[in-house]
Amino acid sequence: MRLEIQSIDIHDLKPGSKTYAEDHVLYVNSKELEEILLKDRRIKSVDIHFVYPGDRVRIVNLMDVVQPRCKIDKVEADFPGFIGKMQTAGSGRTRSLRGITVLVSNPGTNRKYSALLDMSGLVAEMSRYARMKHLCIAPTISEGTEERDFEDAVKMAGLKTAVYLARGAEGHPVDEVEIYELDIPSLNKKSNLPRVAYYYQLYSPQHDHIGISDPCFYGTDVRNLTPTIIHPNEVLDGGVVGAHTIRALDTYTIQNHGVIKELYRRHGKDLIFAGVVCGVANMEPVTRSRQAMMASNLVKNVLGADGVVLTKIHGGLPHVDLALVAEECEKLGVKTAIFIQPLISYGTLADTLLFNAEAVNLIITVGATMERINIPLDAERFLGGTADTKIYCPDPIVQHAGDPVLDVEQFLIAGVHDHLGGAKIIVKEY
Repeated sequence: MRLEIQSIDIHDLKPGSKTYAEDHVLYVNSKELEEILLKDRRIKSVDIHFVYPGDRVRIVNLMDVVQPRCKIDKVEADFPGFIGKMQTAGSGRTRSLRGITVLVSNPGTNRKYSALLDMSGLVAEMSRYARMKHLCIAPTISEGTEERDFEDAVKMAGLKTAVYLARGAEGHPVDEVEIYELDIPSLNKKSNLPRVAYYYQLYSPQHDHIGISDPCFYGTDVRNLTPTIIHPNEVLDGGVVGAHTIRALDTYTIQNHGVIKELYRRHGKDLIFAGVVCGVANMEPVTRSRQAMMASNLVKNVLGADGVVLTKIHGGLPHVDLALVAEECEKLGVKTAIFIQPLISYGTLADTLLFNAEAVNLIITVGATMERINIPLDAERFLGGTADTKIYCPDPIVQHAGDPVLDVEQFLIAGVHDHLGGAKIIVKEY
């Protein structure tokens, strides 16, 4: 499978009478975009705003961050299963816009975990997204639409906006072309280089809102997904998107998957990238054991890996699931490296351990995502909500977006942490 990503660097984002790119500036016809999004009857109206670094604005009720991308030579292949027709993602040519994103807010959300982003002040110093330019969309619900159905509509609106912006850049010179090509069936098994696979934990049902799974894999419910081999290009090219809450992970992060890109970069040099096994976290011990057994078998006996890198979704149960997969891999002779997040922000790293296995001893911490931080208010405007929008903090704290200081756990600040190895944050024990 061969994927060619053609990247265009966008230096500025401006309103325009039509949507097009010229001299690294993307002009956007907001009215035309609005008409496209309102074709979905579940959406009553949509607010569209241009947001820039240094703006004294706080975006709340954030559901997702998406990099503008579109397929160039494949019909209805954008985010297949979500907005495009069902087909395998990961091949052909894709146009990608760098330096800008789509910020997707759901102002009417009833979820207590909703992310935020400040474009100035302390948060702006921490978040990679505060250094980018954004088109922020915030749909409102049509009368008679069910809550979860509307959440899906908001998600799709964000993906449609990303495709619309990327299509608008047609004809602009390309700044960089990246080739991701991996023919797994014909990988040279005679190579002396170690074969390294990747185990990708996609989702955890512990986060299901009102008992319904967020569709993040080809637009479908993944709660009962058994371990499955997928091509890494499917992840990079829209087959996987973020869930309906960010929790240190969003679609932009998946599109620029740190571990997959690093394995590609080193493929054929000091390792052979053997492929990807994906799975989900489980709520029950029996299914957890079954998942670990099946995943380790695929890694060892199907992909033929000598080593495997494993990453997890946010949460404590996923932590245990990942460790069990790693332990089963080690039993089969596959060396493991696990990416985890300490689940408390005080004490020692040893205090954060939820699982103890002597063989599972190569652990990479990707930042203390639940570390709390006090954020002084540096905003004059609020998008995706109002100054009265509730901002989550563990009980008994009740706080609102316009409070002079917010007490926030860092996993709810968009663009600070990255579960997939793409952030430049480490945990240091003093």
